[in-house]
Parts: sequence; C-alpha cells; structure tokens
Amino acid sequence: MNGVLVGVLATITMYVLTSILYKLQLIDPLHPRLVGRWFASTARGQLLVNDIGQLPPVNREDAIAVPMHYVIGITLALLYLLVSSTLGLSPRSPSVALGFALCTNVFPWFMMFPAMGYGWFGSHGPTGTRLFLASLVTNCFYGVGLWLATSMLS
Repeated sequence: MNGVLVGVLATITMYVLTSILYKLQLIDPLHPRLVGRWFASTARGQLLVNDIGQLPPVNREDAIAVPMHYVIGITLALLYLLVSSTLGLSPRSPSVALGFALCTNVFPWFMMFPAMGYGWFGSHGPTGTRLFLASLVTNCFYGVGLWLATSMLS
C-alpha cells in the first residue's frame, strides 16, 4: 500500500472536516500561521518560546504550516502502516485507525503546545481557542482519513 498517498489523503480528510467544524464554530484550533511561525522558529533553533503569538511574524507562515502538516501526516501514515502490520492489525479497521490517531495527540499535547508556550494540553492557548478539544477532534479526523484511505487503496 502506498503510505505516502495514505498520508496525503488522511491529511486532506483532516483539513476538510476540521474546516467544516471551524466554520460551524464547533472547534477553535490554533491558527495555521502560528503553527508556521513555530516551525520557522524551530528551524532557526528556537524550539521553546514563551508565547509563539508574541514572536514577530515570518514570511509565508501559512505556506510553511500546510506542507509541514502534510510531511507529518505522511510520516504518521507510514508509521501507522508499519505498526499495524507489525502487530498483525488490519490498517483498514476503523477502530485501529482511530486508536492510532488518538495516540498521535501525544505530539501536540506534550510537545508542540508546551514548546509554543501554551502549556500541557494547550491549557494556556490564545484567547478564543480550545486547543485540547481542537487537537482531539482534528486527530480523530486524521484517523477517519487513515481508515478511508486504507479502505479505498486496498
């Protein structure tokens, strides 16, 4: 199975479903420009910041965030296919895909949000955001994408 394609399709699914819930005002994720700013900051060697929103903006923050999300989505899809195969689990199982996706919350909750200055689980995120809920939901959407992509491509 083409893991790169699975990752791309899962990430697209995540973006589409997240956009719908955002437009319905059901979730309030971190703005992609701040994620792009953090990736740029990290590339410059500054992994930990007090508040990523207080750093000066960098050029093309959105253009940094989106491809990086796809790189992460592809990498996680490859890991998903490897882990599910190693454990003898079907990657086409919705519960396996969702379970894996829920586990990927470890990255934003314990690494990304704290490194951006927003605390564990994003508990001190910018006003108006609900980072814990948003990452929980969007990563579940990624799991839906994993399931759909592996089912379509099998």
